[in-house]
Amino acid sequence: LCGSQFWNSTETWYTNDPDFTPCFEQTALVWTPCAFYWLFVVFDFYYLKASLDRNIPWNKLNISKALVNVGLLVITALDLIMALIKKGGDSELPLYALDVWGPIIKFATFLLLFIFIPLNRKYGVQTTGCQFLFWFLLVILSIPRCRTEVRLDKERAEILSSDQPTEQDFSWEEYQFASFFIFFTFSCLMLILNCFADGMPRQTKYQRGENEIPELSASFLSRITYQWFDRMALKGYRNPLEEKDLWDLRPQDSCSEVMPIFAHHWNQKVRKNYKNKARVEPKAQFSNGNVTFENPHGEKTGRKKGMASIMPPIYKSFGGVFLFGSLMKLFTDVLTFAQPQVLSLIIGFVEDREKDPQLQWKGILFSVLLFVLAAAQTFILGQYFHRMFIVGLRIRTALINAIYRKALRISNSTKKESTVGEIVNLMAVDAQRFMELTTYLNMIWSAPLQIGLALFFLWQQLGPSVLAGLAVMIILIPVNGVIASRIKTYQIRQMKYKDERVKLMNEVLSGIKVLKLYAWEPSFEKQV
Repeated sequence: LCGSQFWNSTETWYTNDPDFTPCFEQTALVWTPCAFYWLFVVFDFYYLKASLDRNIPWNKLNISKALVNVGLLVITALDLIMALIKKGGDSELPLYALDVWGPIIKFATFLLLFIFIPLNRKYGVQTTGCQFLFWFLLVILSIPRCRTEVRLDKERAEILSSDQPTEQDFSWEEYQFASFFIFFTFSCLMLILNCFADGMPRQTKYQRGENEIPELSASFLSRITYQWFDRMALKGYRNPLEEKDLWDLRPQDSCSEVMPIFAHHWNQKVRKNYKNKARVEPKAQFSNGNVTFENPHGEKTGRKKGMASIMPPIYKSFGGVFLFGSLMKLFTDVLTFAQPQVLSLIIGFVEDREKDPQLQWKGILFSVLLFVLAAAQTFILGQYFHRMFIVGLRIRTALINAIYRKALRISNSTKKESTVGEIVNLMAVDAQRFMELTTYLNMIWSAPLQIGLALFFLWQQLGPSVLAGLAVMIILIPVNGVIASRIKTYQIRQMKYKDERVKLMNEVLSGIKVLKLYAWEPSFEKQV
């Protein structure tokens, strides 16, 4: 691939002066960010499709991005041309696959990034996380090669300063040194430029005023660190917050955006349930002088046949964001158990240091790795809860809207089956329960995963002693079941009391004049 060893553990791990091989630095450390972007570029296409805005004007930021990206395309194309000139033909230097495929892979990635600059401007996308993460990974993973190139340049300088005769023409190594640092400088500039969000779009589906939520115009870095919220937190610290201090709701979370999506899937579900269902006349049966009719809908299963379920429309309407949040939860759980493993490596390093005190860099590496894992878990967990609360809010908005619309359209005979209190409780309490449930719904699969990983790692440390803790958990399962059953019973009873109370309050308010005339306030107060 590149004419040298890809990986050498003696130079990289079992040494006091660690370094990667040049082949590893020019392949794995460069192609990993490229592979990451090509894998997750589908999210950038999704943001283009889902954007509610259009036409960001050309400004200093997006023009700078375009110019720097063009510079990267030029230097990458020049790498390929110089490799063919310096190493091709009758040259003494051999031409390896890396000299050709390395620039081609980088050029294709930079070209895709360049194409997204005018597309993001056209479709009003002010910031994208995939591009920021690509430049961040590219800069971080290019640092080891910086160290290698500086070392090689020092060695060349020492040779030149000696009395040994050297050729004066521009060598391939000198070109690689200059080319890489130009490439690294441009990459750092692109990372800095992607820390900021683009300008305000000219065309917006909803009016964006001065009181809009800053999250809409915040960069990806500001969103993952919640820096856009600092102003509100500072204002709340100085003075108590009032309603006029709050920002407008995001258009994506408003009822005008959420309800049409939910209503579309709900209507599809209803039509599917009632499609081609022919009415069947019940057959009369005579037994013991009584007349009974067969149930044409079959046995009772707790839900009337033909009644549409609310869950499939919820899955189709909000399942995408929920699944993305579930993926974040999986990463968080893995990082939770990765930290104790790194801590175990630190403990092992401290024990081994007494025997071999030279490998101090490993302790520093483990400490930095522990911090990076903890920070990554914090960032991902914050984004997970944020997305789950947004999904819960959208489900609550859709359900309240659907219940309210249904309450306005039902017939008088149907109204007798449900009291006003029950309808109000459906909107105020039951819809809110869906919002609270969404945040912790992933515990259905996350809890067994965490228990399994914990038992696996504890078995390695404690052995069969772990079974005692497992036995306690198993014993507590029926206890938790009894407690949950009791709580459910009390909640059902409490909901009935709430229905009666709301119904009574409705009667009190509608007949308040009669109540006052007969001085019935104390007796009704006791009933409430």
